[in-house]
Amino acid sequence: MSSTGDIIRLETADNRVRHTKRKVHVEQKNNEIPKQYAGDIRRFLDYCVKSDQPDGTEAMLDYLYGSLMEQKVKKTTWERRLAAIKKHLAVLHRIDFKKETEVTSELSAMRRIYSEEGNAHLIRVQGKSSVDKAELLEMIFKLPSREKAICLVNLITANRPNEMVRMKIKDFNLEGRTVDVYLMKQKKWHTKRLTLETGKVVKKYIKEYQLKPEDYFVGRVYRGGRYESVEMTETGYWKSLQRWTGLTGYNFRKSQVVAMHEAGADLSTIAKQTGHKSLETLVEHYLTVSDSTVDKYL
Repeated sequence: MSSTGDIIRLETADNRVRHTKRKVHVEQKNNEIPKQYAGDIRRFLDYCVKSDQPDGTEAMLDYLYGSLMEQKVKKTTWERRLAAIKKHLAVLHRIDFKKETEVTSELSAMRRIYSEEGNAHLIRVQGKSSVDKAELLEMIFKLPSREKAICLVNLITANRPNEMVRMKIKDFNLEGRTVDVYLMKQKKWHTKRLTLETGKVVKKYIKEYQLKPEDYFVGRVYRGGRYESVEMTETGYWKSLQRWTGLTGYNFRKSQVVAMHEAGADLSTIAKQTGHKSLETLVEHYLTVSDSTVDKYL
């Protein structure tokens, strides 16, 4: 009887410890502010200083109203700012927005302003344009080995920038012509195909820079050619692509999607390579009819 009671008390104590650890860990994750929010939070705090008001819900509404009425920012930009500021206020000031009914009401009113006829241009979503794949490939193959390998992989895989900067050499299976990519948006791994030519270019890059399995595929190269295995920032990667090609990773992504579609690939085949979860998103944002297709029927 006593021993059984001791076992029960021991199990209860273990459970309490485990439950506490779980709650602490979950709380820590809930209080993490995503890196991509940093810029919007910084601009909001700068606004609070300039307008001489504390960073609270009133300042947030003031800032967002000015973003809409004075700056005339796109609705997607406005929503991104809202998400960043809400996270900042929830973590630092413990504001529970579910209880802030007046705040919710004002935000709803601002969204209705976006729906007014005069603001139609602010809710229009325009993605990055595609470029002719043959011309893009011609440009890429004129680049030095590292730049060529990175750009070619980005094009063929249709990777997002946040996927490119996180790839490592060990993720490539060059004999099988595949690469494993961690899809940040879906939080899962996905295998993408590589062309034979892409595999050759990547092998040359690995050999020239003596890259090891744990090295980042993009990494960083200093003047003089010294490679460093670090995770490049998405902004840094964007600037690199701009410098090499005058384009962005999303230009590459859309160009590959359009090229595959024009070659006759169905939506499921395209999504398997790009990692799109929603075929509807693929159609809506990537497969608008091109001008060249329209021109054929004029």
